[in-house]
Amino acid sequence: MSARSVRRIGAALWFASALFAQTGPTGHWEGVLNADGREIGLSLDLAKDAKAGWIASMGVPAQNVTGLVVKDLAVDGKSVKFMAVEPQMAKLDLTLADGKLAGTLTGRRGSQPIEFKRTGEANVQLPPASPAVSKDLEGDWVGMLKTPGSDMEITVHFKNQPDNTVLATFDITVLGTIDIPATNAMGMPINDVKQTDDKVEFGLKIAHGSSFSGTLNKERGELSGQLGPEEQTMQVTLKKK
Repeated sequence: MSARSVRRIGAALWFASALFAQTGPTGHWEGVLNADGREIGLSLDLAKDAKAGWIASMGVPAQNVTGLVVKDLAVDGKSVKFMAVEPQMAKLDLTLADGKLAGTLTGRRGSQPIEFKRTGEANVQLPPASPAVSKDLEGDWVGMLKTPGSDMEITVHFKNQPDNTVLATFDITVLGTIDIPATNAMGMPINDVKQTDDKVEFGLKIAHGSSFSGTLNKERGELSGQLGPEEQTMQVTLKKK
């Protein structure tokens, strides 16, 4: 077999593999959500990371918003499921067919159909990693946040990773009343964790740009500070479990 024939076969195999790859859910997808009588364009980026695990992020193209958080991503063949933390902690259940990702979006107001079309290569934008924290801070911290509407129990988790970064998440339980049933938000991501001696800061990008700034006490059992948007912070004390 000549060298030219070998090159042609190699090129054909590469082209076929590229076409096959496009049958999967990898890519940049765009769709439209109908909300309160108006259409909102959404984008979805799906790809695999260096360890062959699936990663994703969302965006709102009309507002030049990218890097919206996706949680609980599960890709199995042509099935794609995840929670869109922004907007509204909606759950999406999609299936790849005929070059489209179509299915349902289930939010606070029920379910509705949604369809995405692939428009290009994936550009997943994940929150940047934060450096590892001290052993005093690593672990689970619980506190109560009192608001005019209801009380919320907050649990913050810090877990150092082998690559000297920290995985930080938080849980919120809105304590139920007669008018407001108890609701939960579990494993929500925390961004921009920074510890300088006793001072601890982190962001809650998904909570309308909220942040926390506080201080560890001498016994390292309490973390007290201000939590919330810059113009409306509230005092909170977290205790280590």
